Amino acid sequence: MQNKPKLRHFLCYVLAFVIVATIAVLIECVAFQFPAIRYKQKPISFAWDGSDERLTFAVEDVLAQLTEDEIRSIEVERDNQKMLAEYNGEEYVEPVDETLVEKNGTMYRKVKKTVLKIDLGNPYYIHKMDLRIPVRESAGYSVVTYRDNVITEDNIYCTIEAKTGAGIAAVKEHADYMEISILSQEEIAQEDIRLVISNTFQPNAMRIAFMILLLMFAVVLFMEKESLCTHQEWIFAVVCLMLGSLLIFGIGTNQVSYDEYVHAKSAYKLSFGTRIEFTESALQMAGNLLPHFNNPEERQLIEAYLDKNNDFSWADIGSQSRFVRSETRVYYPMAAGFFIGRKLHLGFAETVALAKFGNLLFYIFVVFFAIRLAGRNKNLVALIGLLPNCVFLASALTYDAVVNSFLLLGMVLITNEILEPKRKLTWQTTLMILFSFAIGCQSKPIYVVMALLMLFFGKEKFHNRMQEWVFRVALLAVAGFMIYNIFFPTPTTDSNYYLVENFSYAGDKRNLGTSVTGQIEYIFGNPLAYTALLLQSMGKMISGYLFQGVGFFQYGYLGAAPVIATYLVLALALWLVLVAPKGEKRKGVGVKYVILNALMVFGVSAIVWTSMYVSYTTVGANEIRGVQGRYFIPMFLPFAICFLNGKWESRLQQLHRSRIMFGVMAALNFLMIYVLVITKMNI
Repeated sequence: MQNKPKLRHFLCYVLAFVIVATIAVLIECVAFQFPAIRYKQKPISFAWDGSDERLTFAVEDVLAQLTEDEIRSIEVERDNQKMLAEYNGEEYVEPVDETLVEKNGTMYRKVKKTVLKIDLGNPYYIHKMDLRIPVRESAGYSVVTYRDNVITEDNIYCTIEAKTGAGIAAVKEHADYMEISILSQEEIAQEDIRLVISNTFQPNAMRIAFMILLLMFAVVLFMEKESLCTHQEWIFAVVCLMLGSLLIFGIGTNQVSYDEYVHAKSAYKLSFGTRIEFTESALQMAGNLLPHFNNPEERQLIEAYLDKNNDFSWADIGSQSRFVRSETRVYYPMAAGFFIGRKLHLGFAETVALAKFGNLLFYIFVVFFAIRLAGRNKNLVALIGLLPNCVFLASALTYDAVVNSFLLLGMVLITNEILEPKRKLTWQTTLMILFSFAIGCQSKPIYVVMALLMLFFGKEKFHNRMQEWVFRVALLAVAGFMIYNIFFPTPTTDSNYYLVENFSYAGDKRNLGTSVTGQIEYIFGNPLAYTALLLQSMGKMISGYLFQGVGFFQYGYLGAAPVIATYLVLALALWLVLVAPKGEKRKGVGVKYVILNALMVFGVSAIVWTSMYVSYTTVGANEIRGVQGRYFIPMFLPFAICFLNGKWESRLQQLHRSRIMFGVMAALNFLMIYVLVITKMNI
């Protein structure tokens, strides 16, 4: 008899899924595929072979202005080569690039502008245009469409990927005339150009999956009343898996996360034993050279190209030690995905997706237990776990998911001890806390400062004086060693540091003039000036996020949510900690730990800024480069706990509070996925 309610519950979900899937398909057909249904037109092909009088072709030499990032990249490369020559005792000769032109303080590159004009005659609804040109280096093109001599669209831009020779753009305009302008570093042969315009019925699988999961999330919020009240960790797991799956499949092999190629290389190497086999596709992944797609058609071409070049029969063979460095072990979840995908002989894109899923599932697993152990702060911890930055990083090739999840677990355990000041600290809890920080700080030892809160536990937390002093001395020793390693890292050639055997040269060579020892000497030589710079930089970032419209919640290089999202999530978090659910009594945090938490947050933030100044910023610069909002996610919980109190009680019960929290956080993520992932790469 007990199985009947469970069976009925399961059948309700099956029925809901069928209804939801039907609705999603109908919305796709009616709202997005209507032009294909209304205008039944066959694809039209064009070839510039001189036989079609409707087509014209012209070429001219122009100067294309380089972006600031492109100019900086050229300058950094020159500086690195100069430094390498100096280090090797060689004379540096600056290479001459005849395609570069400096004019009026700005740098340009000489390019060929090819203009194609197409007279369609009769109006045609152009949904997609497929331009094929064999080029040695990727080129860009823009499209202007006309109807009755009036411009209908003039801001369509696309890239012709050299590795596939194709550039496919979504036009979505009724036109009878088109003008295409192609910028390339090589002259394009007229007879090599092929163009196809089409308006075919082609349902978008990614968009359908998005609508299905969005509607199923609403079903979960409606049906899972008990879990929303007492088992929020299960709701988190389901929601995070939904969101992460959309991100993984929507982004595919596009490298859009922070330094993803560095993490991908480390995880890929870890998936082997002592013998590493780098296929051409894997080498491109490690070198940040994978081709980028902007729509499903380009994705299909690129994935076919990557599968073709993922042939292990002619892989580049390397070797590595059996001993795994401690900071590399955070890549095990991703390495497992690479290993399984390789053993199952999956395609390259599927293997990368499996590696990302390893990261996602591991993140969900750790945060699941963090929420379960959070007691009456489950909703707050679940909110942190669902921050868009966290979900995005958990769905990418990066160790941030391991860092964020274990530090969150560690801070949950410390918070539990703070809220129970007279409860004895058990050895099991101590080991769990130390283990969480040991894993979370493997790659970012800065955050070990957070664990120093335990130094201020009162004597009533310990069984005797000996246990208290052994605990404090051991914690200080571990923290001190990790902090020392921040500023004097162990020399290694497998990192972003070049020439590290001589610390006069050590530094991140993505920026000009970096030097670890040089920057440290500058700080100690100018302590007041650096303190002022540090406080100014911290204030400027906070002001940017709160008052200058800088979006905190980001999906890597894809973009950020508007600043209103920052206000909304902050207000939601403060509501959860300031106001207790109806009928619930909870303890607040004493003044002692409010002050300690605030000092810890400030201290860790200062160390983050200082570490970036030491390793990433030009010596003596009047700015601190490279600091990003994601570095402060581990401090969300200790900051929020400062406002925890048991005085105010809400009129809403736990069920409604959970629905509001999960609804807001999921809605924010779904919206960002649609705007930044689906409309940018899956249209």
